[in-house]
Amino acid sequence: MQRRQESENDMEVDEYDHDSTFGGDRDSIVSSSVSLNSAITKYQFEHGRRYHAYQAGAYSFPNDEQELNRMDIEHQNQKIQMDGQLHLCPLHEPEAILDLGTGTGIWAMEMADQYPTCEVVGTDLSPVQPSWVPVNCSFEVDDFELEWTWGENRFDMIHHRFSLGSVSDYPRLYKQAYAALKPGGWIEIIDMEAKAYSDDDTLPEDSPLVAWGKLIEEAFAKIGKPFLKIEEYPRLLKEQGFENIQSHMIKRPSNDWPKDPKMKEIGRVGENTLFCCLNFLEGLEGFTMAPFTRVLGWKQEEVKSLIAKVRAETVQRSVHAWQKAQVILKGEQHFQTNL
Repeated sequence: MQRRQESENDMEVDEYDHDSTFGGDRDSIVSSSVSLNSAITKYQFEHGRRYHAYQAGAYSFPNDEQELNRMDIEHQNQKIQMDGQLHLCPLHEPEAILDLGTGTGIWAMEMADQYPTCEVVGTDLSPVQPSWVPVNCSFEVDDFELEWTWGENRFDMIHHRFSLGSVSDYPRLYKQAYAALKPGGWIEIIDMEAKAYSDDDTLPEDSPLVAWGKLIEEAFAKIGKPFLKIEEYPRLLKEQGFENIQSHMIKRPSNDWPKDPKMKEIGRVGENTLFCCLNFLEGLEGFTMAPFTRVLGWKQEEVKSLIAKVRAETVQRSVHAWQKAQVILKGEQHFQTNL
């Protein structure tokens, strides 16, 4: 075939080339990227809150500034509960770490600072992470419920926390995580239950807090993304091939009612403290509004009425309520922890 002579019109001809890999008409790599970015950031708004656009509806909680602030509160809370540590699994010169559902990206960024020679990747449905990050940290818009493209034996550690209400197929998720981990790699999971407990019957079964826990579990069960009991995670991991699974149950007090100094700090609410109570109060509306209105058919006014009752009960120091959380790890060796 005769080679076409280059001219000033070459770019114009390529622009109209209907045999282009990127499609016909006036499509280009640039316009495709712009369209994709617009689709990802064309957020949904409902009841005054902002929700993700990519895979819209897959995640029932907001991604607005109020929720991002709550996520950073929870990050601080977790560091206190874990005695200032970012993780419990013993890493030694890791090369690659994956953070599923990274949220604000704060955990991934701090891990990148802690391990400067390690590649840390955070994925999320929303591109809400900051632009200025450590050079060894990156973020990708991705849905961990879809087929993974990381390849096998890639990561030294896979981390995810508080993914309740986001997973429809736990066996598939952990099967893909198992394949993506290097031999001897670690998975570390932090999650909790919505149900509240008390050890001294100060939380009656007909209380607003107990009712809220039952209702939110009902909503997510209906959409096929159930809140698991924390005791179920080790079994699910074992079924996908993980061995030497360790789990540590953590009590999250509703406020600062405990006598123990550490538990009191975790639960306290106040001007200069964050922790469990503030995290729960900050996120309560975001946790509740979409699942109750979309799934249970409640009206906005009904949801707000229940939220007000739950808030009032949460801050009562005479109610000694707590929620179950758990850190679950798979590893090749046993280690000690203060949890």
